[in-house]
Amino acid sequence: MIKFYIPDGHLEDKALGIFERAGFKVTLKERGYSPEIDDSDIVLKRIRPQDFPFALSLGKGDMAITGADIIMEFQLAYSENADKVTELMDLRFGKTSLCVAISEEILPDVKSIEDFKEYADKVKKEGGKVVVATEYPYMAADYLKKHGVDAIVRKPAGKTEAWIIPPTPEADLIIDTTETGRTLRENRCRIIDTIMESTSRLIANTASLKDKGKKKKIEEIVQLFEGALKGEGKVNVYMNVLEDGDLEGVLDVISKYVKNPTISELRDGGHDIFIVIDEKNLKYMLPELRREGAGSIAIADTRMIIE
Repeated sequence: MIKFYIPDGHLEDKALGIFERAGFKVTLKERGYSPEIDDSDIVLKRIRPQDFPFALSLGKGDMAITGADIIMEFQLAYSENADKVTELMDLRFGKTSLCVAISEEILPDVKSIEDFKEYADKVKKEGGKVVVATEYPYMAADYLKKHGVDAIVRKPAGKTEAWIIPPTPEADLIIDTTETGRTLRENRCRIIDTIMESTSRLIANTASLKDKGKKKKIEEIVQLFEGALKGEGKVNVYMNVLEDGDLEGVLDVISKYVKNPTISELRDGGHDIFIVIDEKNLKYMLPELRREGAGSIAIADTRMIIE
């Protein structure tokens, strides 16, 4: 039995999507923490992704989907347990940036972390200390140390950006994740640095990978997820070329997009051709194929590509 943590929040829909593309059916229950899955070898638990690396390191589960930024925070916070969690693959969704930002109204002259250091040094000389609000206190402390900024680091219970909003902000700077930066811009916050770009990752309990039975199931899940990712944005294209004289022209068109098409002879003459291409290329390829004599062209979704 594999215990698999799936995230709630903004990563949930994307996580469920890759399960679906990999051939699994997951059913969520309202306010439920244990979604159902049509695989008797997997049990799902849904909680916040910030807790997944820590839970896996304690042996409370076997696999999880979480962010690269969360993994980094865990490794800094629990360095003694870092090797107990293994990253298996980049799932490529849920892209965010871990940004450093200030309020344009409160600190209009601060446009870089170097500018902020000067401000922090000034505050320190006056007997105070700047405050940095973040959900990533260990990454923040590491970043601030590298830039020589002496600060009080606080993990807010609510929205991080609210801590630097005028007229009387609770913090001087925030370190927070953003997908587009829109919320920060709408609140007149200026991004002065980016610590890292993050995407969702598939991780596992390292001990589970050493268990023969669990390792086999984990490898099967990884293979299915990899197949789902490779199939993303791809389509199957089927066509017939009934006239032998048209075959070379059709293959010339296909060669611009695919190296090795599958070609079969039809019983009554002509050829059947099958290819897999990027969906975005269809609008260019299809008119050319028709001009060269291809017919009965059918397009189908590519759910997975297993190599």
